Amino acid sequence: MTHEYISLLELNNLVKEVLKENLTKTYWLVAEISEIRQNISGHCYLEFIQKDDSSDSLLAKARANIWANTYRLIKPYFETSTNSSLAQGMKILVNVSVEFHELYGYSLTVHDIDPAYTLGDMEQKRTLTIQQLVADGIFDMNRQLEMPVVPQRIAVISSETAAGYGDFISQLKNNEYGFVFYPCLFQAYMQGEDAEISILNAIDKIFRYVENFDVVVIIRGGGSRAELSCFDSYELASNICQFPLPVIAGIGHERDQSVVDMVANTRVKTPTAAATFLIDKVSGFASEIETMSETIVDKAKNLIDNGKHNIEIVSEQLTFFAKNIVQQKKENLIRAGYRFTTGSSKKISANSAVLTEIESRLRYSWHDVFKNQNNKIKVDNNKLVVFVKSMLHNQNMKILSDQRIVFQCKPETIIKKGFSITTFNGKTIKNIFEVTNGDQIETKLVNGKILSIVKK
Repeated sequence: MTHEYISLLELNNLVKEVLKENLTKTYWLVAEISEIRQNISGHCYLEFIQKDDSSDSLLAKARANIWANTYRLIKPYFETSTNSSLAQGMKILVNVSVEFHELYGYSLTVHDIDPAYTLGDMEQKRTLTIQQLVADGIFDMNRQLEMPVVPQRIAVISSETAAGYGDFISQLKNNEYGFVFYPCLFQAYMQGEDAEISILNAIDKIFRYVENFDVVVIIRGGGSRAELSCFDSYELASNICQFPLPVIAGIGHERDQSVVDMVANTRVKTPTAAATFLIDKVSGFASEIETMSETIVDKAKNLIDNGKHNIEIVSEQLTFFAKNIVQQKKENLIRAGYRFTTGSSKKISANSAVLTEIESRLRYSWHDVFKNQNNKIKVDNNKLVVFVKSMLHNQNMKILSDQRIVFQCKPETIIKKGFSITTFNGKTIKNIFEVTNGDQIETKLVNGKILSIVKK
């Protein structure tokens, strides 16, 4: 059976003609950039997509081109208007025409762009993020944290290769006061598709060791508004709002303020400014300490001067009172000495008789004690002699009994009773399995030995 057919080229040409006839005008198109790259020749190649608003699933996709002569006009116009470059993930409003090529298929050619739409979309996303943070009651949480008095232990979220990070570390190390800081880098991508999740991972790592740090610093070396779009993310801003340490944002864009800038405890313009802020904070504390030290010294001097004056006054008063007291005491001593001389003679006579009586009692008392103890020792000695003699007699009787038992167990004694001892090679034979046929054995009797050959 024969079918009429056309070639693929003919079909593609047909599609091309149909599109030309029916899609003659240009169209304003809203789409999200999923890929973008610039060719060395100056052409810009993109991929547009459309996602479902509720499920974020992909609904449509198309290739697009901005030819070099058009791109040279569109690019600076868009960047000047939005302070951002065309970038992945950005929503744009573009004027396009539909093209179909026999070899490369369907594509769109971009002729113009409306930056106002992109600005509105970015602002709308940021506004929604802020509204959600306020509704959750967390917008001001990090800003309400008190900045440590001496913030020296610093968790830094940045890219190790970023110029901003290098400037930050250099500024800290070379500060004019010689203060010591302890920065610890938690690496993250600071722009691009993976920036948000990378920064969130760094925040999670810091949280595990949160007790080791005073503050968190997020820094990068500037960039376009689109490159900084991750800092308008609700999830990232929410984590920073609720983080238990003060967060310093030094993202590096002066004209635009991201949501992260708004919710961070402190916002500075550049990484270098972040380092300067920390140095100034420590310097302020050092100045306060120095001022307090000077105040303490001044007050101490005043107290010492006042004390010296008071001591002089008190010293004069004490001298006067002391002289009066000494004079009174002298008079009292003279009167007391007279009374003591009179009374002491009587007391000495009375006490002398008492002491004589006590001495006599003690002499007789010690004689009785000595006599009683001597008698007790004699009695104990007699008891000990009797006990030792009894114990020696019992031990002698036990020894004699043990000797009789040993004598009865001697081989010579046993043999005399009619027993004999048989040995093989000097060892006593205890069972028949210790010898075999042909062995020579020796039997010891009371009056001699018998040598035998084993037959069976």
